[in-house]
Amino acid sequence: MTKPSTSGRQLLPLSVWLCADEQPEHDRAATGCPRRNTLVGIELARHLISACTKPGELIVETHPVNAATLACAVLQGRKAVALVPKVAYAQAIRAQLQEIFPAKDLTGIYLRPSSPRQMDAALAKQAGTAHLVIYAPPCPSGQQCPACPDNDDHEGERPAVMRGAWQVLGDGGHLAVVTAPHREGERLRDQAPALIRAARAAGFAYTQHVIALRVPVREGELVVQAAPEGLGHLYDVRRPAPPVTVGVHADVLLFTKITSDGGTR
Repeated sequence: MTKPSTSGRQLLPLSVWLCADEQPEHDRAATGCPRRNTLVGIELARHLISACTKPGELIVETHPVNAATLACAVLQGRKAVALVPKVAYAQAIRAQLQEIFPAKDLTGIYLRPSSPRQMDAALAKQAGTAHLVIYAPPCPSGQQCPACPDNDDHEGERPAVMRGAWQVLGDGGHLAVVTAPHREGERLRDQAPALIRAARAAGFAYTQHVIALRVPVREGELVVQAAPEGLGHLYDVRRPAPPVTVGVHADVLLFTKITSDGGTR
């Protein structure tokens, strides 16, 4: 990880990770969340765990919709706790893990039916011991999603999650916020600026911005497929310049918990 600058104004390092996952149709349907089901997949989880942790260290994930992060934690020899807002999803993720790994390999993997905004209380015994917190904000208010919490106050969730991450992480630990622009009517809304402000208000230093490409790269070109509703815009005669949007990446905002003497991991 790059050590963050102490100056008030800085050029943040930018990286690109190839994070295309082949996701079976039955797994895509099981997540019930078409926007979020590719934000934290196997490849992105593998990159985050390798870059931010060492074997034996603890990872915390919020809002998981699949077993990707927990499976990577097992394969890479890490411990992990997932905060799952709904019991049914915790049971489904546990079942996925049990199909892949023997019970002895899952001794360091835990699923807690808890809201991410209650992270500090749910993980009080792990305070100061985590080395990576992965936070993928839920779907925007007004969208029906069975994987996300019922509470629509997502704006109020940010500071609570940031404070919880600060309590759970040890000195020099990393907070990875995974997000992507989403459409509100005819406009795209980027959550990154508000998330950066919330993390900095909690005391984190903004360390790195990663572009996680979620589509394959073949012969130097992105392999992009538009959804049916996007293609439909092309044939709408009422829209002379239709804004067709195809999601090809996730934004990964990496923050670091700075120690009292200004050091990092």
